[in-house]
Amino acid sequence: MISKKGITINMKLRSLMQAAKNVPVSRVWEKAKEAHKLCGKPTTSLFVDMLRCANKYGAGPTDYMMFEFWCLDDAERATYLTRVRSAAFVKRVNNRTDAAIFNDKNAFFEKFRPLMGREAINLFTCTEEEFAAFMADKDDVIVKPVDLDCGSGIEKLYKKDFSDLHELWVYVKNPAKRLGIAEEVIRQHPQAAALHPDSINCIRVATFVQDGTPHVIYAACKAGTNGVAFDNMGRGGITMRFDLDTGRICGQGHDEELVKHDVHPTTGVVLKGYQMPFHEEVKALALKAAMMYPEFRYVGWDICMTKNGPAIIEGNDYPGYDLAQIPDEGDPHPRQGLIPLFTKLGITV
Repeated sequence: MISKKGITINMKLRSLMQAAKNVPVSRVWEKAKEAHKLCGKPTTSLFVDMLRCANKYGAGPTDYMMFEFWCLDDAERATYLTRVRSAAFVKRVNNRTDAAIFNDKNAFFEKFRPLMGREAINLFTCTEEEFAAFMADKDDVIVKPVDLDCGSGIEKLYKKDFSDLHELWVYVKNPAKRLGIAEEVIRQHPQAAALHPDSINCIRVATFVQDGTPHVIYAACKAGTNGVAFDNMGRGGITMRFDLDTGRICGQGHDEELVKHDVHPTTGVVLKGYQMPFHEEVKALALKAAMMYPEFRYVGWDICMTKNGPAIIEGNDYPGYDLAQIPDEGDPHPRQGLIPLFTKLGITV
């Protein structure tokens, strides 16, 4: 015979599972087992708590693990911008018809050319003669598809690997490669390159335009690892909190597996306290970019540091809700997510 308490628990569990019906239950159970290994709480209670957080905060099992929700109370959890909340917020404040420019590298480059810090040419519209003139003073070039992200399809080409510029032209015009833009190679500032010389290590600055004024919401530093040319977590990179007021990394590095790093896993650079160049100029550049397209209110700008100053790599119409919210080991309580930063500006998330 099932006790009244047992009936109540079963009813609550069924209610939670119904409310979180779009959450894959088998995956939640696997994540609950992972969380148990990290915090020692019973797997069943963690499973139920994950379903509750999915229902109440829009936090799926990945968010629950990434933000260590198992050790947060409800007041702390309520401050976090989760995946579901972030998607709804972006949809509400940014007109999706205005997002096309962020998904077309040629259109983006033309719009923000004064802030890009390098030359580029449209491979769809240029002639072979124009391409040859563009390459005349260059030994290498970056070529990209115009409509892919996360570094997909990007290549670095060297003139020495081709018999002449015509052969290079034929290569970049191969329809199978879908290459749409050629860019001058960025020469990174030595201080930024020291983190990981094989990648362009960027500062992600998220800006929000409120009542005609741009504001910085957060900043994070990104760096590649293991000789990979990309700095984003999904391609093997790490991300760290970044203080735009001082120009210093102010936290541990975090990779896609949520492993925490005190030193860079490839170069051995001590991360917390590491000084990046041009921090004031990086902030000013992000705010300037925001006001060049103020109708798109919330943008994540990836900004690199060249020898001559900062330059925009790209703008992200989904700025990324996770980079500035992943906790460091030993972070004190109460912990706080991004939502209070918006609240201070009078922005409702």
